[in-house]
Amino acid sequence: MNIEPQDILKFLNFLKEGIIIIDDQKNIEFMNKYAKKILDIEDIEGKNFADVIKDDYLYSIISHEFKGKEQSKGVILKNEEVNIKDKIYLLNFYEIGNKKFLHFSDITPFEVYKQAKKDFVSNVSHELKTPIAVLKGVMETIELEDDLPTVKNFAKMGKKRINQMDSLINDLLVLAKLESKEEKIEKKNIKLYFLVLDIFKDLEDIASEKNIQLKNNIEKDFTLFADRKKINILLKNLIENAVKYNRQDGKVEISAYKKNNYSFIEVEDTGIGIPKESLPLIFERFYRVDKSRSRNIGGTGLGLSIVKHIAESHNGKVSVESEFGKGSKFIVKIPDSN
Repeated sequence: MNIEPQDILKFLNFLKEGIIIIDDQKNIEFMNKYAKKILDIEDIEGKNFADVIKDDYLYSIISHEFKGKEQSKGVILKNEEVNIKDKIYLLNFYEIGNKKFLHFSDITPFEVYKQAKKDFVSNVSHELKTPIAVLKGVMETIELEDDLPTVKNFAKMGKKRINQMDSLINDLLVLAKLESKEEKIEKKNIKLYFLVLDIFKDLEDIASEKNIQLKNNIEKDFTLFADRKKINILLKNLIENAVKYNRQDGKVEISAYKKNNYSFIEVEDTGIGIPKESLPLIFERFYRVDKSRSRNIGGTGLGLSIVKHIAESHNGKVSVESEFGKGSKFIVKIPDSN
């Protein structure tokens, strides 16, 4: 069965997603009914897109794609969100031959749901902070004042659980802020060696319990262009995990180097490692490789998700190399400029 081009165009008119085809002369060859309705356009065939597209932001995006950029056939040139008439659309560009294809779909309900979920997490977390602080104070008072060993023991266990809940709420708040992008990234040159040294001091007690050696291999004059507060959170999460999931008499090493205008930070441990099937999932929130072990060790299950979001907020990324039973190495890649 032969399918003619006009049959394909008829089919595209039935889609509830926008389709626009522009030739190499910047003329619109086709725009389906959905796109015409969204953009409030009627007569388009053969007209230059500059005479048709009235939305300023959409126009600027299309113009940018025609500024002498040579792309591979079929490549996605752009993938971003566009606001049109109080709705949010996901816009994709494709280049096939000498034509550019624009495809956009309404993601407003999804974005509204996503924002509602973030607001819920943030609001609930804030509401829980006060009662948890009160409970923590009560448990500390009982532990200090009561003379009965049994009562002291229960108070100690209660305080431990309350501290875990407090950590979870703090991590949820950090993650909510990172996802909503409500906090600005204030970059400046950081002496990374001394930042790591401070983190090591904070984790001395945890490391000494398992006789774990903390080794800072970073040169003292090595500088990282980043937000100090965010990088401190990122590194503390990685180093604390490396200590918690390490072996008795193990080692954690931190190194850093520069390559191709990027700074690389490596956190390597001699711990239990990560199974191959879990590697693609470990940066997802609440994912745990071994749930029973994680419960015994503690932690919120959000640390690596926070690490991922902080790296991405710096236009960087985090990756992991690991062999189950032999340890792990986390690699953070951050650009040296904006």
